[in-house]
Amino acid sequence: MKNILPFLLVFLVFTSYSQDIFENLKVQNYKNLETILQNKGATAQFNEKGLTPLWLAVYKNDTIALKLLLKYGADINLLEKKGMHPIMVGCIANSYESVQILLENGVDVNWKSKDSNNQQPIRFASQGGSLKLVKLLLQYGADMESKPNDKATPLLAALHAKKYDIAKFYFLNGAKVDIVGRDRECILHEAIKTKNIDMVKLALHYNAPLNLKDSRGMTTWEIAKKSKNSEIKYLIKKALKN
Repeated sequence: MKNILPFLLVFLVFTSYSQDIFENLKVQNYKNLETILQNKGATAQFNEKGLTPLWLAVYKNDTIALKLLLKYGADINLLEKKGMHPIMVGCIANSYESVQILLENGVDVNWKSKDSNNQQPIRFASQGGSLKLVKLLLQYGADMESKPNDKATPLLAALHAKKYDIAKFYFLNGAKVDIVGRDRECILHEAIKTKNIDMVKLALHYNAPLNLKDSRGMTTWEIAKKSKNSEIKYLIKKALKN
């Protein structure tokens, strides 16, 4: 019993620190959080959802908590239980300032793994982030033509997510327009599906291929007709005649 007692005390203190870290993160009690960290409260802990303190700080774009965690030795590359890196959630949540801190501290801007289907941060930023965030990633060397398992580049992802400003930026900066995704998605088809006239005009202006078929064998014209948008149909019909 005497041998077990010290172990139990350590376990209880360790568990208490873990719970306190998450509780103080939630209410943004930075004074208590730093006190816990100063007393060597473990930062490599997971909550009931398998998330780490640093991962949550990035998700909430809580830069004060993030800096405290890093100051007291949190592993900047520690993955959550499903294998996702903090930079990925930062890009999904558009946590610009937190992503910037991660990059400044050496996180790989092109991080990927099988658990993310080999998607990179720029893919998530193109779907759920902002143009400002995309530009930050590119500044640190992100691959604008990265292809994960589904073969969809950031431009294709931006089109699919109806992110006009991001898609326009990629077009203006020479992104490839002849990309075909794993499921036969292509630039012009995705532009048509947004039902955004300006998006379609952009794709046509930058010579996205007109002669591709989707996974069901539908042509560009058939997809345009399916949009039930008269101006899109006019634009595609005119382009096909040229």
